[in-house]
Amino acid sequence: MTGLAAPRWNFVRAKARELTREYSSPPIPILEIAEQNGVEVVFADFGKHASSIAGFCDFGERQIVVNDFDNFGRKMFTIAHEFGHWMLHKEFFDRDPELYAVLPRMQAPKKNAFETEANLFAAESLVPTHLLQPVKNAGAAQLADIFGVSREMMENRLKNV
Repeated sequence: MTGLAAPRWNFVRAKARELTREYSSPPIPILEIAEQNGVEVVFADFGKHASSIAGFCDFGERQIVVNDFDNFGRKMFTIAHEFGHWMLHKEFFDRDPELYAVLPRMQAPKKNAFETEANLFAAESLVPTHLLQPVKNAGAAQLADIFGVSREMMENRLKNV
């Protein structure tokens, strides 16, 4: 079993849209969405690894484990990213658990299609295009507060919409 050859951009956007199309205003309740889809979200103390791990998905336990010491925006991105793995990649990881690795924070995902897809899923889920388009000319800091995401995440999202 091998991983993905390349990210499936349209597939990922469509999956995120399915989950968020009914929302008419931000913030998107990603924690509730994950739990409504059968995944428990658990906040944990990673101890000495707190600065290097944002979270991970435990497929066997049907859980997303999130670093409790991160700020709110980072926690929401982690939930959305790991839920992206659940929605997009569970079948791959169930067949070959070695494909899923808990990666150090801030590792560039460019060579890993799974990570690239999970990042896109998180961005599209937390800041859906249909909600961002009408307000995209507002400041990134203000939009980050409205959408409940980090300023860095919002700046990246604005560049790609």
